[in-house]
Amino acid sequence: MASDDFGLMEAVRADREGAFEQFVARYQKRLYRVAWGYLRQHEDALDAVQEAMVKVYLARHRYRPDSHPYTWVSRIMANHCLDMLRRRRARPEGSLEGWQEANPGHEVVDERNTDGPHHEHARREFRRRVEEAVSGLPETQREVFTLRHFEEMSLQEIATARGCALGTVKSSLHRAAASVRESLRRVEGLIEEPGQ
Repeated sequence: MASDDFGLMEAVRADREGAFEQFVARYQKRLYRVAWGYLRQHEDALDAVQEAMVKVYLARHRYRPDSHPYTWVSRIMANHCLDMLRRRRARPEGSLEGWQEANPGHEVVDERNTDGPHHEHARREFRRRVEEAVSGLPETQREVFTLRHFEEMSLQEIATARGCALGTVKSSLHRAAASVRESLRRVEGLIEEPGQ
């Protein structure tokens, strides 16, 4: 598949008929997951993918085969999403449903009471706290956390995409995860402290 990707990217650079359409079809779902990870709004994520693909098309002749095409494209996507977030100048809105679907087993609820308005309120509060925790991370940590947990990129792929050392990615991800966990521990009644 990797050699196929490089071949397709060469066809895009050479402006072969149908190559860019095939390129879009191959990557758009993965790029949507990246965009949703940053923006957490369906319509915004769709718009971001479309706008990023325009940027990819315009920049296609600047691509160099020293990185995987998807790594190059995902970096363009991530930068575009960060630009959108800067323009928003506010905490991103939206539900946590996509995050929970992309991360099975990470949903934490109070098992003592799963019926009634109290439980529903607790779930809403939990979602709000997670959204706050992720959106409040420093830019680098938020980006690494998103690429790892939403796009499921390997640590090495993230390092390559960001042009930094693997150790930098590991430490950023560790700090981001610790920050999110600490925020979640403050959700009273939803997460118990270790050993309880």
